[in-house]
Amino acid sequence: MTRTSWTTLAALLGAALAAGCKGETKTVDNPQTLEDLKKCEEAKKQKDELITSLTNEKAQWMRDKGQTGGEIVVTIEGNALTVKGSVGGGGGGPPIDPKLASAASKQFIDLVAKSRSAIQKCYEQALKKDTSIQARTITLTVDAAFTDQGAYRDASFAPSLGATFDSCMKGIAQRWALTEKSPAMRFKAQVSLTPS
Repeated sequence: MTRTSWTTLAALLGAALAAGCKGETKTVDNPQTLEDLKKCEEAKKQKDELITSLTNEKAQWMRDKGQTGGEIVVTIEGNALTVKGSVGGGGGGPPIDPKLASAASKQFIDLVAKSRSAIQKCYEQALKKDTSIQARTITLTVDAAFTDQGAYRDASFAPSLGATFDSCMKGIAQRWALTEKSPAMRFKAQVSLTPS
C-alpha cells in the first residue's frame, strides 16, 4: 500500500472511532414513571401521617379512660379463674400478682352477686319487650373494667337483650367499685338469667 492510502485509511478509521464515541449515553426518565413515583411518595406520606395521628388519638383515649397501657383480664367461669396480662398494652404490662388478682376477682364476683336482683329486674324488663327470650335461659357475659384505683371504667354485656336492658345494666355497673388497688383490671363473669 502506498503512503497516501495508509493516511486515508487512518483518517477514515479515526473518523469512524470519533463518530462512535461522541460522549456518554444519556438516559431520560419516563414521565409516567416519575408521576407514579410522586403519587406513591404522597400516599406513603399520608399513610405515615395517619398512623401518627391514630397512635396519638389512642394514647389520648387511653389517658382519658384512665388506662396506662397494661391491663389484666380476669375471666370467671363457674369456679375457674383465668388471668391474662397486658391486654391492649402491646406486651410489657405490669406483673400479675396472683393474690391481688384473686382478691379483686372475689370482690367483682361479690359485686355481681349483690346486684343479682337488680340484674334480674333488667332481664324481666327485657322479657316484656322481647317474647322470643321468654322460653329459654340466657347466659349473660358481664365484662367490666376498672381503673388501677378500683373505680368503674366501662362495661359491656353479651348477648345484648336490647337498648333498654343494656341501659339498665350500665346503670347497675356504674355503681360498682373495687376497694382493692391493682393494675387496671377487666373482669368477665357469666350470669344465668331465667324467667321467674
